[in-house]
Amino acid sequence: MRLKKHQSITLAVLFVMTLSFVGVIFAGVIVAAMASSDTSPYQVSFRDYQITATPYQPNSFANILEDGTIELIPQPVLTPTPVPVIPVGELPENQLNILLLGVDDFGANNFRTDVIILASINPKYKTVSLISFPRDLYVTIPGYWSNRINTAWALGGFELLAQTFEVNFGIRPDNYMMVNYNGFKDVVNSLGGIDVNVTEELQDACETNPSGWCIIEPGETHMDGGQALWYVRSRKTTSDFDRNRRAQDVVMAIFRKAVNLNMLIKLPELYGLYREYVDTDVQLLDALPLLPMASSLMNSENVHRYAVTPAMVYNWITAEGAMVLMPDNYAISNMLNEALYRNQ
Repeated sequence: MRLKKHQSITLAVLFVMTLSFVGVIFAGVIVAAMASSDTSPYQVSFRDYQITATPYQPNSFANILEDGTIELIPQPVLTPTPVPVIPVGELPENQLNILLLGVDDFGANNFRTDVIILASINPKYKTVSLISFPRDLYVTIPGYWSNRINTAWALGGFELLAQTFEVNFGIRPDNYMMVNYNGFKDVVNSLGGIDVNVTEELQDACETNPSGWCIIEPGETHMDGGQALWYVRSRKTTSDFDRNRRAQDVVMAIFRKAVNLNMLIKLPELYGLYREYVDTDVQLLDALPLLPMASSLMNSENVHRYAVTPAMVYNWITAEGAMVLMPDNYAISNMLNEALYRNQ
């Protein structure tokens, strides 16, 4: 049946909104993996559960002001060694790189982006690469002393975080999507729950079982918002690297649900959540060039998963006594070259 002109326009607008929100979904789910924050009023409480605090203290190049706030004094960049910027001509044409960030609160600009994923959208290959970066990665922050990557936003917002990526990884993100922690469960529940392909067994403390202990076996598992949040935030028996993997498990589940055409009827509700919980500089028109990718992205095999793994870092204790992850720039560069289709 041939659609009339106004019907085609309506469907096109709905599809653009859906595609745009899929990007929002990516950002909405990663926040579930972020570490518990001492300042967040929304911490999950488990029986016999102890929060693993981030062992960070302001270094000797910080001034404590009269009102109690801390001012960091710009310092020479020392370690780790910056890497060369990837020339534009060595990346696919029209590649779009968006930072997906998870935070506990938008109320102030001093929060830390404890969840960081670079989503690289490649129209040439009709694929999306999701690349996770651990929050404790010790990087050069331009104009400041080296520190964890999750502190860059507090020092200079997206501009400084983008510069930090450029200096340390050779790639400068084009845009960002930042999601409030509170929106995660609402987004998942609005989708009617998700079917997560659990890739590894998880055993950890929980509130849903009278015993206070839950076990999820490998395989497809249906989860509501609360269960999905527990799945990706559980930290007592696993590491940050495990949580990054589980976050991507959930990203894939939400992606599969979001691209289902039946989700068109949920657009008003989903768009409301988008406006409430997402801070972004991505405009709706930015999604228009991505329309030709739609059919390809409905095949989840075209969404590729990458991460900075334990093999790409080594443990390090700073002069201030903070435990961090020192990057192996050579190993990370090789991973990024593959994820970003460099020279292909």
